[in-house]
Amino acid sequence: MIRVVTRARLARLADAARTASEQARQTSGAANEEFGRHVRELWNVTDRAEQAEATTNEVGVLLSGALAELSDAQQELLRKDIVIRRLREELSRGPREGET
Repeated sequence: MIRVVTRARLARLADAARTASEQARQTSGAANEEFGRHVRELWNVTDRAEQAEATTNEVGVLLSGALAELSDAQQELLRKDIVIRRLREELSRGPREGET
């Protein structure tokens, strides 16, 4: 089948091609902008995650130190409790011969 293309038809096809090309350019630009937004968002989320991890590590170190201090304090309280019990026992027994 042979088709005769008129100048008017050719002009409409050229116009449609220009329109399609412009739409493709706009769509490509919008896609690039959206991709850029996603990359920036990913960058921000990654930064926040790294900051949270660093904070978690700092809190872990502080907690470890606090637990060590608590353990020391508990041991000191235990030692003092032992001394207090011994002194109470001595006090309840009363003075021994030769003690003042």
